[in-house]
Amino acid sequence: MRRLMVLLLVMAVAGCGDGDATQTGATEEFTQGGVSMEPTVMAGQAVTARTVAGTYQARRGDVVLFRSPGGRWGDRDVPLLKRAVAIGGETIACCDTSGRVTVDGEPVAEPYVAEDASLDEPPNPGLCGPRRFAPVTVPPDSVFVLGDSRARSTDSRCAGPVPVSSVFAVMVD
Repeated sequence: MRRLMVLLLVMAVAGCGDGDATQTGATEEFTQGGVSMEPTVMAGQAVTARTVAGTYQARRGDVVLFRSPGGRWGDRDVPLLKRAVAIGGETIACCDTSGRVTVDGEPVAEPYVAEDASLDEPPNPGLCGPRRFAPVTVPPDSVFVLGDSRARSTDSRCAGPVPVSSVFAVMVD
């Protein structure tokens, strides 16, 4: 079983798959390595994802697997799992007067966020600890991704948007 999981992980990192994530891509299993997506996906939990063969067609709300694009994301070889909260051309910020993330000025309903980051800490673009961040207009062909456990996630708040070319799979229900 372990060899199969390693093989699937290698295939995922190599970009193997035969279709668009929103249409006919092959499904594969991946294992979540960290706690940033809890409680949606627990550390060590296997998830099924549909691979992307062409260009990922960004959709807000998708839980995506992607390769580190470098920069502040680091040089990780392990795939990352996060939720797409804003897509190319949208402006995302936190927070409105109720402490909610906004996209294009409208609050986003996020029932999946269980452990939010501190609202009292001031924004810090080099640190993912604070919930607050300045408005970011997501570049075309990019996604702004956040973990569902914001208090324990390194994500676009501090590492910036992810190019859609880095997304190789979308989690399926």
